[in-house]
Amino acid sequence: MSHDASSPKKLIYMANQIGKFFVAQKDQGKAVVGMATHLTKFWTPVMREKIILHLDQGGEGLDPLARQAVEKLKAGRPQKSELAS
Repeated sequence: MSHDASSPKKLIYMANQIGKFFVAQKDQGKAVVGMATHLTKFWTPVMREKIILHLDQGGEGLDPLARQAVEKLKAGRPQKSELAS
């Protein structure tokens, strides 16, 4: 695996690892929003654009939760109202 943190394989691996943390949440919707928020806060704009491009090209290798979070990321940053409660 490349040492470049923004290589597609590395981004897929990282997204799936983050998803494994959030999948433990009982509320799937909150898990998706939480992961999308994490990507927004902690990934660089280049990393986010590359994972969205990967999704647009089919998203091969992304686990279901990671795929949903990247779709959410693509649609726009999660709203604060979605994070409440």
